[in-house]
Amino acid sequence: MEDRRIREQIVFTCQALYQQGLNLGYAGNVSFRQGDSVWITPAARPKHRISPEEVVQVSVTGQPMGSGRASSEGKMHYAIYRRRPEVQAIVHAHPPFLSITAVTPIDWPPLLPEMEIVIGPPAIIPYLPPGTDELAERVAMALDGALWGILLNHGAVALADSLEGAFDYLEMGESLAHTLVLSRLVGPLHTLPPGERARFSR
Repeated sequence: MEDRRIREQIVFTCQALYQQGLNLGYAGNVSFRQGDSVWITPAARPKHRISPEEVVQVSVTGQPMGSGRASSEGKMHYAIYRRRPEVQAIVHAHPPFLSITAVTPIDWPPLLPEMEIVIGPPAIIPYLPPGTDELAERVAMALDGALWGILLNHGAVALADSLEGAFDYLEMGESLAHTLVLSRLVGPLHTLPPGERARFSR
């Protein structure tokens, strides 16, 4: 994919996150990997207002390959890319209901088939300070074999082989979190029958 097209898709994804209420202001970051290069949202900018020219290009180890300053949480993206060569896109955001599950002791029982079939349960990542090497490595390790995760007291992250896929997984995770949080207010949960999770994972 051409450089300009990558930059435009990252901007489009950031705007879609904002329009869907999945991310606000300076929070979150979006990246795309092609070969040994990574394009990522810039630091200290509201993500829904960035232009294609502001998207920063770095190496998969985080070394600058042009102008601009990459997001301070880029280390998390680079660590995932190095550990998961099949991943080409990462979306990190702070969706409201996923953020609720990140700050409350909520588990994720098997509730709906789409969770089991499409994205599976989230990886749950203990809190570590944002932007640190320790968080980056912990997240990358926790996401081995997972498509998305919840960073406790922080936010959520989703990964795929395309920006559209990573966005879709995050959006689906937020929908599931919405269902989970509200259903717990109504009464006891009706979980899927025993063995369904194993059946769907085959």
